[in-house]
Amino acid sequence: MLGRPFGVPNDPAFQTRVLVAALDLFQRPAGPLLEDYPEDAPVGADDGDVQVCPVAFGREVEVTDLGAVFLREMQALLPWHDLARERRGRTVTGLTEQSVRDSAEMLAAFISGTTVQPASGLTLGETLKLACEDVRAFYYEAAAARPGNPDPRAIDDWFWQETAAGRVFLAFHALSVASPDNSVKRLSATSIVPRKILHEQPALKHGSRDSSR
Repeated sequence: MLGRPFGVPNDPAFQTRVLVAALDLFQRPAGPLLEDYPEDAPVGADDGDVQVCPVAFGREVEVTDLGAVFLREMQALLPWHDLARERRGRTVTGLTEQSVRDSAEMLAAFISGTTVQPASGLTLGETLKLACEDVRAFYYEAAAARPGNPDPRAIDDWFWQETAAGRVFLAFHALSVASPDNSVKRLSATSIVPRKILHEQPALKHGSRDSSR
């Protein structure tokens, strides 16, 4: 039901049939459409009632463009965030006057060295801080909707240890420490990245200590 649209591993015959059926949908004269595949997926030896999260959050993929990986990760989390919002009837995202995706693109641009324009009436630091808060809220809400009912500590560990977003925030902190814009520099001494997380990052300890005197 969750994350196994191609059935069990190491069953290329079934997987090929599913893929061919999916590609055949492009031959239909009109869409959008949703159609059930007629075969039930085979049951693997270790299958049971375990729900499998369909999004992989690990660091196995070599990162060549952190911003691009970050944006793909957010896209993968959208169904979970939609589910969280449906369950709660609300979301705490929306501090900015733009979508969370736009906020994410702003952070990705900033860490890549692209010039970012502040929102009307706000400094660049204030603009980036609100973008960070919206992105972080998006991730935490999406994580809470995942199978297994993760507790706040588990979500916090997941965000900082396993996601591209956590690495974006760390990159953002490193850049804010050296920023010529004082409104951005001040962010390095605030709660964008928790002190505990900075202490676990040897390359950032010196900059964090100096900026928080």
